[in-house]
Amino acid sequence: MAAAALLIAGCGWWSGADREVAVKRGCPNAGILADAQLKTEYRDAQGRDITDVAYRWELLDAVAECSYDDTEIDVDYALSMGVTAGPAASRSVVTAPIFVAVTRNGETILQRSTFEAEVEFEQGQRQAVYTRTFRGLTWEVGEEDGRLYEVVIGFELTPEQVEENRRRARF
Repeated sequence: MAAAALLIAGCGWWSGADREVAVKRGCPNAGILADAQLKTEYRDAQGRDITDVAYRWELLDAVAECSYDDTEIDVDYALSMGVTAGPAASRSVVTAPIFVAVTRNGETILQRSTFEAEVEFEQGQRQAVYTRTFRGLTWEVGEEDGRLYEVVIGFELTPEQVEENRRRARF
């Protein structure tokens, strides 16, 4: 699945003079926020064991390419994720909200947006892959190096879901 995003990145989004400028000035990294990499949906009941899992989402990979227009940077990025239907799955079409944030030095958030990822399971299918390319994430950088910035991606989660992800990360 992660290879799909890398394949998209290698398809030549840009080349020539734009590539030279981007190499000299640098491109932001695209990364997945560890605490927001997983999203587990449970059936409506209060149970939280393995039989209560409806869907489990996992962000797998994010890659970015950039170009410059005077003092602005334009970033295109690709995202891939996997979705698994659990024992409590009941829908063939599922959605999950995902955020995309641009940060400077990993601290200051310059812009943030969200979108809904939608996945459709075919009859009898238990796993699905979502891969999407986004174009035109633009912001002002002046003469700064693009490597001072990051594109951070993750699931929109409740505080309880973040805590659940942190507990799982210990094992």
